[in-house]
Amino acid sequence: MGEDRKDRRGYRSWDFLKGLGEDHLEGALGFMSRCKTEREAVRHLASALAQAGFGQDGQVTQRGTFVNLKGRAIGAYRPGRRPAREGVRIVASHGDSPRIDIKPKPLYEDKGLLMGDCHYYGGIKQYQWVNVPLELRGEVHLKDGTAVELDGSQFRLVIPDLAPHLDRNMDARKASETIKGEDLDVILGHRPGDSDVKGAVLGLLKDRYGFGEEDLVSADLALVPQGDAFLGGVDGSLLISYGLDDRICTYTSFEAFMGARDLEQGAVFLCLDREEIGSEGVGGAQGALIRLLLSYVLEAEGASGPFDLERALAASEAISADVTEAYNPMYKDAFDHNQLPVAGDGPAMMKFTGVKGKYDASESRGEFVARVRARLYGASVPWQVGSLGKVGTGGGGTVAKYLARYGMDVLDLGPAVISLHAPYEIMSAADVTATVAAYRAFYER
Repeated sequence: MGEDRKDRRGYRSWDFLKGLGEDHLEGALGFMSRCKTEREAVRHLASALAQAGFGQDGQVTQRGTFVNLKGRAIGAYRPGRRPAREGVRIVASHGDSPRIDIKPKPLYEDKGLLMGDCHYYGGIKQYQWVNVPLELRGEVHLKDGTAVELDGSQFRLVIPDLAPHLDRNMDARKASETIKGEDLDVILGHRPGDSDVKGAVLGLLKDRYGFGEEDLVSADLALVPQGDAFLGGVDGSLLISYGLDDRICTYTSFEAFMGARDLEQGAVFLCLDREEIGSEGVGGAQGALIRLLLSYVLEAEGASGPFDLERALAASEAISADVTEAYNPMYKDAFDHNQLPVAGDGPAMMKFTGVKGKYDASESRGEFVARVRARLYGASVPWQVGSLGKVGTGGGGTVAKYLARYGMDVLDLGPAVISLHAPYEIMSAADVTATVAAYRAFYER
């Protein structure tokens, strides 16, 4: 159900749903609403794996094992009939999304307003993030080793814009200069105490949460859009949420990982960090997670050869589970209409990403693309060909090229989403179930 039935563009996931129901929508809404940062996603997934009987950090149970890499990324393994040293099947998503981070020394007061100095994270259109309700989420780490968690329920905040009455030259600026990065500062408070607003707010934070200004240096705090994920449209057919890029792939791949049956090869689930800024750092795809996870598995299998890990990685296959921009009727000229990802047509398969002349791309071998196509066809899963816009004007990257460095075959496959990197992103509700089915077919067939 791939390239055929072109007369049904945008309908194929709905056709697939007939008789199946929309079992995954409630779970997707809950996950997207609760898990708005990579740390929250990792905590949720680690709890689910532990409750399901998976061992952790070297303990491999009959169910499998997982590695929680310092709260930033998580990987899990389920055994198949063949040993892991002969290769595994990996579906890798990322748990981070564009957002507004709080700087280490953020507080300053000006004319009775306490402001928070911020630094945007990932590729955003800065003007989209002003005058929208935001939540403060993250952790403040104290010197004694304890952590104070902020889950978004404590504070409601807004980054202010300038009124058009005072900004008559705005038409002369490029869109990228409408709101400068240094102007993305948030209003934190206005009620003065005995001396000033800053002192009053710091007193409130100390009394309620037990941390002071110096503790903000060791805090991981971010502003994310307020509110739960929801079903939108007159008919409730659209899943609208912050962070669909890429936590909807985290959710769908985890559902597939946990639900897969009769595995020939071992199944690996990865939720990585820092993809939006180059996959660097402890939890990024360039980090140690996949090697650490498979090292534990190979050790439990009794593999002791000096190159067993490298051989297992090279014999593996991977899906880079990431979204692509769906066709938007208001911006037709931005798309290559022969490689057009459409909402409601199932996950989009991208043979390569990158920019311009395929720079920074990982291009899948045709042989591997054919194998994945066969698995999707065998499961009657709807899918489509996708791309990130026209040559020379569109483009982007995923974790695929970093996994490919190990010698494994990798292919990008994920749902088409409208308005990527905006505070709220939009996708077809039907594509949630279709994407779960696609990842499950990759694991099982």
